[in-house]
Amino acid sequence: MAVNIIASSDLKINRTLSQGQLRQLKLDEANALYHAQSFSEERPPVFKSLAHEIIALLTLTCGPSLATMNQGAMLIALPHVGKSFGISGSELSWTISAFALSSGTFVLLLASIADNIGRKRMVVVAYVWYALWCLVSGFMKRDIEFDVFRGLQGLSGAAAAPAAVGIIGATYVPGKRKNRAMATFSAGAPIGFIVGIICGGICTQFISWRAFFFFSTILYSVLAILVWYSAPDDPHMHWSEMKENLSKLDYFGALLATSGLVMFVFALTQSGATSKGWAEPYVIALLIVGIVTFAIFMFWESKAKNPLMPLGIWFYPGFALSMFIVACGFMNFLGVLNYYMTLIFQEVRDASAILTTAYLVPQAVCGVLVNVFAALTLHVIPGRILMFIAMTAFTVSALLWALQPIHLIYWAMAFPSICLSVVGADLAYNVANMHTLSAVPPESQSSAAGIFNTVFQLSAAIGIAASTTIVHTAADRSSHTGVQQLYDSYQAAFWFAVGVSGVGTIASGFLKVGTQGRKAADTDEEKVEEATKTTIISSP
Repeated sequence: MAVNIIASSDLKINRTLSQGQLRQLKLDEANALYHAQSFSEERPPVFKSLAHEIIALLTLTCGPSLATMNQGAMLIALPHVGKSFGISGSELSWTISAFALSSGTFVLLLASIADNIGRKRMVVVAYVWYALWCLVSGFMKRDIEFDVFRGLQGLSGAAAAPAAVGIIGATYVPGKRKNRAMATFSAGAPIGFIVGIICGGICTQFISWRAFFFFSTILYSVLAILVWYSAPDDPHMHWSEMKENLSKLDYFGALLATSGLVMFVFALTQSGATSKGWAEPYVIALLIVGIVTFAIFMFWESKAKNPLMPLGIWFYPGFALSMFIVACGFMNFLGVLNYYMTLIFQEVRDASAILTTAYLVPQAVCGVLVNVFAALTLHVIPGRILMFIAMTAFTVSALLWALQPIHLIYWAMAFPSICLSVVGADLAYNVANMHTLSAVPPESQSSAAGIFNTVFQLSAAIGIAASTTIVHTAADRSSHTGVQQLYDSYQAAFWFAVGVSGVGTIASGFLKVGTQGRKAADTDEEKVEEATKTTIISSP
């Protein structure tokens, strides 16, 4: 039996070879490509100098910083926002959820648009969009309008992060330099958080919580200009070509996904706000319709010509399981831990905004250190081990809050919990992000990053919605009154976080993700698979 080989490398081969000759040729080509291209430590040629590379990388890193900076500031300001608008409970939770929900539901569509009009263009538009709606939000006097504009801000988070990570993923080849670039990018989340809590604390304490939005307007207007001049250029594309590409996008799929997820999260949130809870007819109706609508979306995606979420991405090795684990972790981290510990500091322990800022600073500092650790070890320690460590840290962090007495000093349990939470967040983010980029081809990386950010943001929205319901129910069942009743209800949310992250910890034991950016493959077979991506066609 002879075979024809069609190789996907630069050297095209189309000839009849014996099995032995074919295997040797494949191995030789794999070795050449593997060492000459895949693991080069040279600076990408699109950057004129090291300074140019650093500026571009830092401005792109502000993509994931956008959401966490916003969240950090709003968490610090949350009690003051509630007093300003006269709201609490589930109504107050929408000031956080609106941003996360719009980010999660629109990220797939905006990631697809980025792939079709240019990722750099999308990052610039996202930064300008965010600056605009931050400016408008700062002047709102009613909570409903404020929440709407918070949702519009969230669209920028949906657009910026996947487009930015797509630029980095397509610019760098696998290796230590890419690991460092991605760790820098991932550090944007904790750095954004620390900037958010510091700026939010200072603005809330000494000026007004609204001042943070004006600061964000100035910052991201400047960043938009820097991205335009420093980030790698998009491929040249005529407006007519862009228009044609945009016309092919799956807008009906986007409508199904958005409406289904919004109804689902709204039902979860409102179940804790109404007097009847889950017995309220419209709550049950919205929950059922939301689930059914999302199921229709999944069916539509399997048949669509240009699907918004290509279902094939979920079948790449380890991708689906890593997304499930990340969802468990960030439902804990963003949906419970960060939200309720801020309320405990200010509402239960009567800390000022600036003191709460000081309490949370160690979380961001540890986050930067964890990202440095990840940059140095992703090519040495298998991802499955790092993910297991991350999920264990999440679980222990939530457990410390669930068991913590109401007036225990900060250093005894709150401080280690804060540090452990970010060990979980940043290790999980790094492993999942690097695996996403290595598992899919470059042309699909923004779509894959869009799925990752959808999971990331929706887990926060669903976590807040579910925990709000749990807190409301626990408060009704508590035998205490006043501050102790409030604290009991918050601890119930932390027990929910323990359960969710515990499931993720168990699941991480089944994850098969190895090291990222190694200099040598484990076997010759891996070299063939990764470097040649060869298709072999048998001939009679």
